[in-house]
Amino acid sequence: MFGQTLADFQNTRFKLAGLTAEVLAQRVFVDRCIEMHLKGEFDAVDAACAKLVTTELQGKVMDECLQFFGGWGYMWEYPIARAFADARMCRLGGGAAEVMRQIIGNSILPKVNQPKRA
Repeated sequence: MFGQTLADFQNTRFKLAGLTAEVLAQRVFVDRCIEMHLKGEFDAVDAACAKLVTTELQGKVMDECLQFFGGWGYMWEYPIARAFADARMCRLGGGAAEVMRQIIGNSILPKVNQPKRA
């Protein structure tokens, strides 16, 4: 682009640096979740938190990376297109983000004025 490679642009390096830092921080969280699971301390709320933030970050990373490829990012011949589609599916499989938020929210706030089931 404009006589340079995409990697020559400061914006590209800054975006990739930011994404790398976020992924690293998330990896530390996932490692902690694994430790908790091995100790029998990992519960459904922890799992919902882990799924929510990891799949949201995965979607963000794929979206930003797809942007670097422009129109090529939507052509199945390029691995980024498949990775983008797979990332989108991960946000749905195992429960959508809204379900994860409901699980987390229910653990934080008491349930008020909910009808009793028969």
